[in-house]
Amino acid sequence: MGTLCLNPCFPQEEIPDLSRVKIISTHVAGNIYMLEATEDVAGNIAVSVGPDGILMVDTQFAPLGKLILAELRKICPGKTDIKYVINTHYHQDHTHGNLFFGKSALIIAHENAMGRLLDLPRYAQPTITFNQQLSLYFNGEEIKIIHYPPGHTDSDAVVFFTKSNVVHLGDLLNSGNWSFPTVDLEGGGSVTGMLRNIEDLIRIIPAGAKIIPGHYELSDLEGLKATRDMLVETISLVKRKKAAGLSLEQIKKEGLPPKYKDWGRGYTNAETWIENIYMGLEKESSLDKKFNK
Repeated sequence: MGTLCLNPCFPQEEIPDLSRVKIISTHVAGNIYMLEATEDVAGNIAVSVGPDGILMVDTQFAPLGKLILAELRKICPGKTDIKYVINTHYHQDHTHGNLFFGKSALIIAHENAMGRLLDLPRYAQPTITFNQQLSLYFNGEEIKIIHYPPGHTDSDAVVFFTKSNVVHLGDLLNSGNWSFPTVDLEGGGSVTGMLRNIEDLIRIIPAGAKIIPGHYELSDLEGLKATRDMLVETISLVKRKKAAGLSLEQIKKEGLPPKYKDWGRGYTNAETWIENIYMGLEKESSLDKKFNK
């Protein structure tokens, strides 16, 4: 993303201070639990627990591995045999823990994530990759892993726990109604692509589903719709002002509508989100010109 450093989830960032971090678990539904790191330092983990063992979605940071295992022992005493790890995308706050868990678990990720994780030791890289979709049958339910076109990155995978009616969206969603997202343009992401992906997810996620976002608290379809509505309005606003000839700094100065004043409490504030949209539109415009010559 050039000089635009949006948040600590991008792989070039240093590992944050983890000395005060705790791991908190929440039962979501069925076999599924959500593990959160306090201090807002790492992505949310989904865990499937049952007779087949443990499956994890995302791994946070390797130094948190022992804390994660300790929390798993509370959930399922005597059973910490992690069979599978699924990475929702390549960013290090979702994959650095592969260094801790990858020596015993099989790691699954989209093939684009594999290409971006080659600097990790082989045991921490994906063992299984896929192109469009992959299904696992584990702990009494089908677990569907579906790749989405460029959105947050070009390696985004959404994980559906079909019987438990739980979906892990990775960083396609942060929080449903108070956190601007980020789009990793250098990582193949697309601002308008993220909107299209969320619109598609709203169509296919079943009613009553619990949604585990990449960061912050548990969400649902209403939260996802709130994010969709925000994306529609803010992308349209920046696009319109950009077309009218306003510079990035002018658009930042004018800001977003007052109703979004509380949305900058996460990693991304309003000015940074405006810049992310602006640069994303610039990238898409240059690609259009390149391919329409």
